[in-house]
Amino acid sequence: MERKSWKKRITAALMAGIFAVGGSFALQPAPVADAGWGDLLGTVIGGFQAKAEAEKQIKELDQTEAGRQQLFTMFKEEYGVEEASPWEELCARAIDRVSDGIAKTDPSVRDKPFLWFINQEDSFNAFCSLGHVMSINRGLFHYLQNEDEIAVVLGHEMGHGMKSHVADGWRKQIDVAIGAQVLASITDSSALRNKVLDTVVTQINRVSIGRAHEWEADGLALRYITDAGYNPGAAAAVWQRFMEQQGDNPQNFVSEMFDPSDHPTNKERRDKYMQSVKDYSGGHVEVKDGAVYVKGKRFVEPAAIANMSGAERAYFVQGNLAAAYHNGHATESAYADGDVVMLGAQPVMSCLAGDESASALAARLNQMK
Repeated sequence: MERKSWKKRITAALMAGIFAVGGSFALQPAPVADAGWGDLLGTVIGGFQAKAEAEKQIKELDQTEAGRQQLFTMFKEEYGVEEASPWEELCARAIDRVSDGIAKTDPSVRDKPFLWFINQEDSFNAFCSLGHVMSINRGLFHYLQNEDEIAVVLGHEMGHGMKSHVADGWRKQIDVAIGAQVLASITDSSALRNKVLDTVVTQINRVSIGRAHEWEADGLALRYITDAGYNPGAAAAVWQRFMEQQGDNPQNFVSEMFDPSDHPTNKERRDKYMQSVKDYSGGHVEVKDGAVYVKGKRFVEPAAIANMSGAERAYFVQGNLAAAYHNGHATESAYADGDVVMLGAQPVMSCLAGDESASALAARLNQMK
C-alpha cells in the first residue's frame, strides 16, 4: 500500500509541475516522506520545467523574427563576416533561385526567408541553424566553384531548415544536458534562454543530425535545385568531386554533411543521386564508370578538363539528358549547334578539347534515344 501511495504522490507532483511552468522555475510543493524522495522529485520536476522552458526558447529563436535576427547577429559576431567576398553575388543568386524552387512545393519559405552570410572560416562547411539562419564558410569555395554544385550544398542545408531538422537536433542535445543536470539546475528563464542561445551559436557543429535526416535533406536538395532550373546531375557530381579530392572518407571534412558517426558515405550519396536522376529521366539515362548510357547503350565518356574530371562531367551530361526526357525534348532530333550537342531545345553537352565532335555525338544520340 505504501508503494502504491508513493506512485500516486509522484504522479500528482509531476502534474503540478506540468501546469505550473511559466516564466520562472518556481517549484510547486510536493508531498514527500523523506529527503531522498524530495531530491528525486525536485530533480524530475526541475528537469521537466527546464525542458519546457528550453522548448519555449527554441520556438522563439526558430519562429519569431526577433529571435531569428538575434541569432543572425550572434552568428556573424561569432564567425566573422567575409566582407566583399567574390562569391557573394553567386551565393545570393543561388539562394534566391533555390528559394524559388522551394516555393513551388512549400510556399511557407516566403514567410521565413533564409538569412545568410559568408563567414571567415577556412574549413569546408555550410550550415543552417534555427530560424533559417544560414552561413557559408569561405573555405567551401576552395572545393566548389561551379554554381550548380554550390546550389546543391545550399539546397541541402535549406532542406534541413525547411524540415526543422536543426530544431529537432537541439531538442535532443537539450534532453542530454538536462539529464546531466547541466540545464536542470538553472532556475531562471532568462538565464536558460541565454544558455540555449549561446549553445546554439557556439556549438553549431555538435547538433545531432542523423542518417535519416541527411537522406531527406539530400532528396530535398535535388528537388529544390531541379525546380530552380539547375542541372540535376550536379548533385551526383558534387559527391564525385569530393571522392576524387578527399576519398570516400567523411572524416576529411568538418561539415555536418560529412559527420562520420551516422551519415551516408560519399559513394552512397553519389550513387543514390545518380539513380534518382535516372528515375527522373524515366529510366533512360545513367552513368557507369565515368560514361553516360542512354537506354543501355554507351553514349559518351566526357574528357577531363582543367577544373573537372571526365567522371564529374558525366553526371552533368546525365542531368541534361534527364531534363530532356523529363520535359519531352527527347521526341525531337539531336543536332550540333557549334560545339554544343542539343536535343530539341535542351543543351546536352559542350564538346571541349578531348571530346568527340558535337556532330558525331548528335548523330549517335539520334540512333539510340
